[in-house]
Amino acid sequence: CEKAKKNDGKVACSFNSNTVTSIYTKLNDEEEASMENKLLLERYTHVEADPHCPANCKCDGGNCTRKFHNGRQKYIANVGDIYIPPRPMWTHALSRDYDEMEKVMEVLPDEVMHVRHYQGHWYLNKNLLDTIDELERPLSPTIMNVVRKNIQTTPDLNAIYTTAKRSSVSQGIEWINPVDRPPKYHHDLL
Repeated sequence: CEKAKKNDGKVACSFNSNTVTSIYTKLNDEEEASMENKLLLERYTHVEADPHCPANCKCDGGNCTRKFHNGRQKYIANVGDIYIPPRPMWTHALSRDYDEMEKVMEVLPDEVMHVRHYQGHWYLNKNLLDTIDELERPLSPTIMNVVRKNIQTTPDLNAIYTTAKRSSVSQGIEWINPVDRPPKYHHDLL
């Protein structure tokens, strides 16, 4: 973002939000047993290969874009520079002038910023779960070790995490009801 500001005068950066579709895969008993000592975040290793259109992208004659509203994008504004004049970004309620946004915002590729979106009810509600391709995108083991250590060494965090894990429908996220999915969605969790 700083590079885009320095080189092109951009005042903010935008990036995609990738739906973690593996949250809906109901694990078999062997897979559940293998997850016993793993974090919930380690359970969900796969994201949508392509966004669901038209909800999360815009296609025009086979040319698809995920920019701004058309990509369920998030953004970061450079608020530390007091010389940038205040202005609305492309938020849902404030601005949909994409030509203007192209001038002031840089869209970062997934390789630079990877945001995970743990909700994909549209896939489930529209019976699309078994039609999507998934990409393996596990979180870094280094990051997972930091999270694990923080849970283990912080009593309040440990209590919250333990309660959430116990109250879930499966051993996964409590508000998600996983469903039976074909074998190609069971990604070697063992």
